[in-house]
Amino acid sequence: RGTSLEDLPKKILDHDRVIFLGDLNYRISLPEEKTRLLVERKEWNNLLENDQLSMEIMNGQIFRGWQEGIVKFAPTYKYIPNSDLYYGCIAYKKDEKKRAPAWCDRIIWFGNGLKQHEYTRGEVKISDHRPVKAIFTTEVKVVRYRKKIRNLFFSDRFEDRVEGYDQIDPKDYSWIST
Repeated sequence: RGTSLEDLPKKILDHDRVIFLGDLNYRISLPEEKTRLLVERKEWNNLLENDQLSMEIMNGQIFRGWQEGIVKFAPTYKYIPNSDLYYGCIAYKKDEKKRAPAWCDRIIWFGNGLKQHEYTRGEVKISDHRPVKAIFTTEVKVVRYRKKIRNLFFSDRFEDRVEGYDQIDPKDYSWIST
């Protein structure tokens, strides 16, 4: 990409690589009792065949071109906080929503040059969710445009957009050699 501010990506998919993570709120499309039985038996593959996010990505309905690592961990939702019990394993409160376990918390990525080495869940118990975590390596393009970068930092265009620009001393940026 160029070095002017106008050349910077404006949309998420304008970037070369994107990692998207969080509570995506997808569920498992099975009856609650069957879901709980498969969770109890740790039959993750049978559950994943009915996982809404996996099915929609595979069918190209959403997140076209995105990837997810192999899920080899228990569903991340919905736990009784400070325990290892899913909701529904004990008596419900009167107005409480009944939720079957699901992989609501996910990490997906888009773009070339990303390699996922690990995809697991954390065992932090303070929430009704378990966090997910991943380790990636990425290719990095080395750009040798020092003169262009220096010119950008000290251009009128940059000055107009950066608060405190008038306090920048070019000697402080000697690492940007010309």
